Formats: sequence, C-alpha cells, structure tokens
Amino acid sequence: SVVAGNVANAQTPGYVARTVTQIETVSPGGGNGVNVSGINRQLDTYVQGQLWTESAGGGYAALSANFYQQLQQVYGQPGSSTALDTVFNNFTSAIQALSSSPASFSVQSQAVNAAQVLTQQLNNATQSVQTLRTEADQGIASDVQQANLALQQIAQANQKLATGGFDPSTVDTLEDQRDQAITQLSKLMNITVLRGDNNQISVLTSTGVELASTTAGQLSFTATG
Repeated sequence: SVVAGNVANAQTPGYVARTVTQIETVSPGGGNGVNVSGINRQLDTYVQGQLWTESAGGGYAALSANFYQQLQQVYGQPGSSTALDTVFNNFTSAIQALSSSPASFSVQSQAVNAAQVLTQQLNNATQSVQTLRTEADQGIASDVQQANLALQQIAQANQKLATGGFDPSTVDTLEDQRDQAITQLSKLMNITVLRGDNNQISVLTSTGVELASTTAGQLSFTATG
C-alpha cells in the first residue's frame, strides 16, 4: 500500500515519499515474521527549513529582475538611437547649436523637433513607469490574498493534528498539505518555522511576529494612487 501510494503520488506537488518501519516478530507457534511498527515521511527537515528560508530571497530577486528588465526597455539600451540618454543628448546639442545660430530657421526647426522627441519620450516613460507601479500594486494585493490563504491552511492543519485520533496515513497527508502551504508562503515573504510537540508548527515573521499556529493572522495591503 505504501509503495503504491508513493508511485501514484510521484507527481503530486508537496507529496513526501513514505517508508515502512518493520520489526521482527516471533509467532506463538514458532517461526519468525515482521510487523509494521510505523509509516514515516522520508523528509530531511533541515534541508526543508533551508529551502523555506531561501525561497523568499529567490522570489524577491526574480521579481526585481523582471521589473528592472521592463524598466530597461522603457529607458532603452544606453547609447542606442532611441534610448532616453541619446534623445536627451540630441536635445542638448540642438539647444547649443541654437544658442550659436539663433536666427537660423533650420537650426530652430532642429531644436523644436529635438524638444518634441524628448517630450514624447518622457511622456511615454512616465506612462510606462506608472503602469509598472499599478502592476506592482496589483501583484502585492494578489500575493497578500495567497499568503492569507496559506496561513489559514496552516492553521487548519495544526488544529486537526492537535486533536489527534487520526491514523498515520491521515497524519502524513495533513503534514504534506501543511508543508505545501508553508512552501507557498515562503515564496511570498520571509518566514521562520518552529516545530513544537504533537506535530505542531508555528510560523513567524523574520522579526518574530507569529503568523500562524492553531489560528491564522490576517495580512492587509492598501494600494497607493
């Protein structure tokens, strides 16, 4: 049954493979055999803890890189013909030429054109940056909802595990679900996970504020216009 469960759930997110602990027995009529003394989750809690610790940093780095890449597209590759620095330098050169030949119609036209191009570039950059700000606010709001859901799942699993009375298979399933919720939460924010008695886990912020045990905290976010 354990082997079949491991095979069936090989692709299930958050599933931890099980192993069977067996003990040798001697039957009353003679002869040796084995009994199953327990079913264990094959899990290195230290490695798991390190994963949870590093996930937030990795997620932050990936998200920051994505926004910086989009900002790079807004400003343009430095030195390229459409980059903001090139457009600004063209405008500066046109103004300097105009100061030397203020009566030249062609120089005046070049200065006006350079000013219009720079203005359009700045307006486009402003709109693009504001769009990125809106996307960031929407992303934070969505992540806060996901974090609250994960906190509720962690608390619910703790509540069920605290009551006891479950068979080992159900306990392992609840721990899998709780670990999956913690993994999801660790990708969104820095957390510290403490293990207690009776299969209990407490989730705290990096500064020690409790987020979830048998009850779940509630995060909130207010977007800024």
